[in-house]
Amino acid sequence: MADTRRSFVHWFWPPPPIGRRLWPAVAVATVYAALVWAADQLMPGEPLAWADEFAAINGLVISVLIGFRTKAAYDRWWEGRILWGKLVNDSRNLCLKAVAIADPDDADRRTLARLVAGFPVALMWNLRGPFKLQDVPGFEKDPAAPGHVPAEIAKRAVALIAGWRAAGRIDGHAQQVLDPHAAAYMDVAGACERIRNTPLPDSYLTLLRHGLILGLILLPWNLAHNLGVWVVPVMGLVVYFLIGVELIAEEVEQPFGYDGDDLPLERYCETIRKNAGDILGVPDAVPAVPPLAETIDLTSCPASAGRPTSPTPSSGPRPGPSPPRSR
Repeated sequence: MADTRRSFVHWFWPPPPIGRRLWPAVAVATVYAALVWAADQLMPGEPLAWADEFAAINGLVISVLIGFRTKAAYDRWWEGRILWGKLVNDSRNLCLKAVAIADPDDADRRTLARLVAGFPVALMWNLRGPFKLQDVPGFEKDPAAPGHVPAEIAKRAVALIAGWRAAGRIDGHAQQVLDPHAAAYMDVAGACERIRNTPLPDSYLTLLRHGLILGLILLPWNLAHNLGVWVVPVMGLVVYFLIGVELIAEEVEQPFGYDGDDLPLERYCETIRKNAGDILGVPDAVPAVPPLAETIDLTSCPASAGRPTSPTPSSGPRPGPSPPRSR
């Protein structure tokens, strides 16, 4: 399939993933600016004496808050990407070292492949909402009902290595070589849960959005006198960029959900599954992770606080809802 991102149209004007939420705001702003311009034509007068000073001060405050907001949100997104990259690397290293050091039999290779491939899927759905162990590919018939599914799978991986040590298949030094990769699973899980459960403080967003709203309400009254009818497209552009940056920050600060700017966790899970199967020599040990489009129906997302949150499952294992947004 051709990469549409390389096309001239996509390069020149790529569709923003936040478009569904951004375009209504642009439309409202342009309609409001048109009404302000019409009012200015019907009741001509001098512009507000303090409008320029207010715009300058408000713009300075907003620029500081938007800069902080954007950097903090992107840092969370990038930290999530680093953590999932670490999960991929530790999964590969665990399989590589298990084959080289323990030389497990076919049954243990399949068990390890099931655990290594199942953990990222369990972590992904744990970050998105409640689910059961039986929803994880390879664990459909497992009778256990743990409260924290990723911890249960990580515990079984550690127990498998300990079993090899008890059976004399590896020595203590070999166990010390393998254990850090299995222990890293819960380190990654804890760090991802910290990102999900620690949103940015409300005070920053309250001040930022108050400044945005006040500035966008008063700006066209100042511009209409100087720009005339051109205030309408100008306000559309201002809202497109200012509100767009805020919507992007809102999406990327919780990077584990279903939004267009969130991390492609399904792809990472499938990478780990394929790598584990290839390294352990059991590529058919675990079924593939269902693609996002086959797992949920994105068109049936209910709205919450003005944006979609929990997608409704359509087929395959039931994923949990999107992680809670801070606003």
